[in-house]
Amino acid sequence: MNSRDQIIMEYLGKTVHIVVDRPIGYCHGDILYPTNYGYVPGVFAADGEEQDAYILGVDVPIKEFDGQVIGIICRKNDCEDKLVVAPTGAKYHQGQIAEKVHFQEQYFDTRIISCFEKSCGVLPYRIVNGVLEFLLVFETHSKCWSLPKGHMEAGETEAETALRELLEETGLTAILDLSEAASIEYPFSAVGRKQVTFYLGKVEGEPQVREGEIEKFKWVNAVQLKDYLFPDTVKACEELLKEFGE
Repeated sequence: MNSRDQIIMEYLGKTVHIVVDRPIGYCHGDILYPTNYGYVPGVFAADGEEQDAYILGVDVPIKEFDGQVIGIICRKNDCEDKLVVAPTGAKYHQGQIAEKVHFQEQYFDTRIISCFEKSCGVLPYRIVNGVLEFLLVFETHSKCWSLPKGHMEAGETEAETALRELLEETGLTAILDLSEAASIEYPFSAVGRKQVTFYLGKVEGEPQVREGEIEKFKWVNAVQLKDYLFPDTVKACEELLKEFGE
């Protein structure tokens, strides 16, 4: 993390006062603002101007707002990052934030950091000689065994995210059981929490190792899941496998 990231990251979870200079319905060139947008008085960004912020969770034009910083939009090809502010206690994950700010951020290469992160994944299974086998992936970054999963993106449903991540990480597609999902939630920082939702998915074929996030794969039976996965993830798997009596 560079010094610029460190400075703006300090605002995550904090309450700030916003002066709105571009309310809902405001036109700036060809851009029509569907959200309130303003700045934090007296706080200066890397471009030397007062720090800009999007306001989510308020559906009418306003002049001022006090709220909690729930996200940071880091612009990789611009010198100024943006705050995302919402009413205290409001939850927006990175995909929802991306969708709300797309009207303007579509012109930039961005990375979104949010207080509430949302990921979705699949418990992939196959049946071999009458025995259920489950596919695990070994993550390059964490050096841990896990289920295929990843962050939600703008406009995706949970199931769409789960299927996309499965395909990206293993090269496999799945038939998901949408009748039931299992979620886990845990803190990942002093101000952040992450929720992961899993679906049971039947797959065919063998996974393909792709350079990047995944190093290797392993097929295991239901009893072996606890030997490789974190307890919360095992509990989610057990919920999904109730119909099989596992």
